[in-house]
Amino acid sequence: MSRYPDNILILGCGYVGTKLAQRCLAHGMRVIATTRSKDRQVELDGLGIEAVVANSPADLPRDLLIAVESVVDSIPLGRDEQGMHAPQTDWLPELTPKLSSVGWVAYLSTTGVYGDAGGAWVDESWPCHPASARGIERLKAEQAWLQSGLPAEVFRLAGIYGPERNIIGRLQAGGYQTVAWQPPHYSSRIHVDDIVASLLAGMRMPKPGRIVNLADDLPMPHAEYVTELARMIGAPAPEILSVQEGEARLAPAALSFFRDNKRVSNLLLHRELLPELKYPDFRAWLGE
Repeated sequence: MSRYPDNILILGCGYVGTKLAQRCLAHGMRVIATTRSKDRQVELDGLGIEAVVANSPADLPRDLLIAVESVVDSIPLGRDEQGMHAPQTDWLPELTPKLSSVGWVAYLSTTGVYGDAGGAWVDESWPCHPASARGIERLKAEQAWLQSGLPAEVFRLAGIYGPERNIIGRLQAGGYQTVAWQPPHYSSRIHVDDIVASLLAGMRMPKPGRIVNLADDLPMPHAEYVTELARMIGAPAPEILSVQEGEARLAPAALSFFRDNKRVSNLLLHRELLPELKYPDFRAWLGE
């Protein structure tokens, strides 16, 4: 497919989905998006997006789905009394036969599915051994799409940042705390504009079954990242905690994001979809 599809269905139109929808509209595509909120439906409709309120994609009417040519699944993990849950395992078997015209599907996953790599460079061939519930359930969702029989691809996103979604405000407020892991734990980031550009490229150059890491060119220990970021924006320096202090003072959820140590390789992204990123690192974004 060397052209953009005529329409797209975005399941779970949150931060990334909205940015993608706006770019798709600019390319003349019809954009349909699901949300679970009536208020959110009004917001999306105001942007020119055809928003549909649905508790589950399986509830979408067949006459709406029959002509859908492309799908992006950005639905977050669910939570219940047992913990996190990949909802795709529930509704995808019912949704799949209704998508008879689909030529491309993208599932937005996370690089957290790899688990800890001891600081090694991790490409798409790296075995997935997630230790967190979040990573385990995301991997289940990936497998559900890849085994669905639809032309699905998986995009594994590093930490997302961009307008309206960054830690600048928290740093400016002062008192930001982070952990100086020993040895340093590397993490990766990706600007939302580069996520959207990658998805648009994927639509035009589909490869069913492909898995692509979406990360920028600069993996960096989080403590170093926030220290440099604070200096660049003139914010108070963050408080750097020892591992023992972090375990005692930070919430387990906050620690879990940075416990894994890996440098995410984006060589496949550069080779097949985006030769150059708009923002190869956060410094390029701040330097605009």
